[in-house]
Amino acid sequence: MAGPEDKAPVDRASSDKGMRVRDVMSRQVYTVSPTDTAQSVARLMKETGVGALPVEVPGVGTILGIVTDRDILVSVVAQALSTSTAVFEFMTVAAESCEEGDSILLAAQKMHDLRIRQLVVVDEKRHAAGIIALADIVRVSPELGELVLEGMSRHREPEDQQLEGMSPCPA
Repeated sequence: MAGPEDKAPVDRASSDKGMRVRDVMSRQVYTVSPTDTAQSVARLMKETGVGALPVEVPGVGTILGIVTDRDILVSVVAQALSTSTAVFEFMTVAAESCEEGDSILLAAQKMHDLRIRQLVVVDEKRHAAGIIALADIVRVSPELGELVLEGMSRHREPEDQQLEGMSPCPA
């Protein structure tokens, strides 16, 4: 049976509903082109200290997808592909996103449901305005971050694991 101490993170998470993505996101966003190489993307990740980069249409700015350090490891290195492999060959198409005005609870719910650690923050034109990572949420609400991590580690359907006051995010 759950005691009062078991409810504290959820109660705390509920109080974070007023905090917005714009309050915690990283505004410094680096993007890559679908024709960039795995090696150039890995170098940019190293230089900037990030593990995920939005992929945008060159000259237009519309976000096509996202590439993560894990994508490079699993899809390029582990498959023994060339470091000159183009991003479009291994990126995740249609990056998950949120808007600056969304609550951090909504962003956390989306990360939880989709088992991802970052969302591209987009403006009204679907251009990258920033990135919100799980680490950003943990920084302002450790309890909420903990709930997201717990959900990611469970082997249940996302619909079975909802943060208080939230419904599952549409796929």
